[in-house]
Amino acid sequence: MSEIFFILTVIYAAYVIHNSYKQSKHQPNEVKAHKINQPQAIKNNSPKKIPHATKAKKIELRTVFMKNPHTGEQAKVASNYRMVKRWVKEALVEEKLLDKIYKNNELNEQSKIIIAEALSIIKAMDKYKA
Repeated sequence: MSEIFFILTVIYAAYVIHNSYKQSKHQPNEVKAHKINQPQAIKNNSPKKIPHATKAKKIELRTVFMKNPHTGEQAKVASNYRMVKRWVKEALVEEKLLDKIYKNNELNEQSKIIIAEALSIIKAMDKYKA
């Protein structure tokens, strides 16, 4: 029993050390911040060319509770279509926001954008608000 406790303690310690290392790696250094605030950095600031990439517009995807009007069941609906309950997917088709219920292997970037827009619309409908 004590061997199992020791092994779990070692694993937990490694996990904590790994996460603290990962977080410290992503935080900016104070020295770098001071260098940016120097006047030389401002003088050398030239306009950067931003590549023209077609990005989808940002859609508000917050988690809300929705109510099934037929059964009264309440479900937590987030932005992930794969985790949405079946009746929500059927409601999206019923309200003609989607053409069909997509399978997980049919989800691509364009269908995800269409689904996200449809989910944001159905979340705002009074009929489905909990």
